[in-house]
Amino acid sequence: MMPLKKIKITSLFLGIYIASSFSLPAFASDYSSWQKFLDLYLKDGLVNYSAVQTNPALFNTIVSQLENVKKEEYDRWSQDEKKAFWINAYNIEAMKLVLVHYPLKRSLGLQALRYPANSIQQIPDVWNQEALTVLEKEVSLNDIENEILRKEFQDPRIHFAIVCASLGCPVLHDEPYVFDQLDSQLNDAVTKFMQNPKKFNYDGSTNTFYLSLIFKWFKEDFEKAGGSIIFIKKYIPQNKNLPDSGKIQWLEYDWSLNEK
Repeated sequence: MMPLKKIKITSLFLGIYIASSFSLPAFASDYSSWQKFLDLYLKDGLVNYSAVQTNPALFNTIVSQLENVKKEEYDRWSQDEKKAFWINAYNIEAMKLVLVHYPLKRSLGLQALRYPANSIQQIPDVWNQEALTVLEKEVSLNDIENEILRKEFQDPRIHFAIVCASLGCPVLHDEPYVFDQLDSQLNDAVTKFMQNPKKFNYDGSTNTFYLSLIFKWFKEDFEKAGGSIIFIKKYIPQNKNLPDSGKIQWLEYDWSLNEK
């Protein structure tokens, strides 16, 4: 899922974006454009990619604001400001990669047959394409998730906030992640994920936990939090008296595009 080779995307996907002569607001201090985008193009966790492609100006502005952040400014931020910034950056980059190739079509090769025709997995080496330049450095989804978010912040809740444009992922939050609400936003993201029976379930008759593959792929992160089941119990309503251990079955991950 996360190969080592890197591919660089050198241009914006939707025509030529001409930078304005005035300075764009810093992305971490002004998420208004991202909020406006989510209000316009996101409904029930699904993105209207077709409409964005038809009218790309707002999304191009968001990308430019994100790429306009200076390292010296970033270095002054709190840890929560940085964490929120990179969560938003991941979700924007995943969206950009889809829009570069939209409408998604099945690619050649046996590997492509493993996934739906409208899956982000149909984009060649998608995890390592460098679709954004952030803090003067080209970054891929792999870079943001594994080299920045997981290594620098070590918070397993981020796995329920970053969205790789697939139905098996957490639902894309309808608000930007912001530093002064980040803890509650992340808790809410985990809780919503656990309330979806397609992503978590428990059969008391067999003491079997049905878990998303996220818990398998990132087992190491959840072990640091006491293990997957102990982690999950923090976000299950009080009236569910789940045991601390049990059998685990992995749910099929839906790689279909999260499109409206």
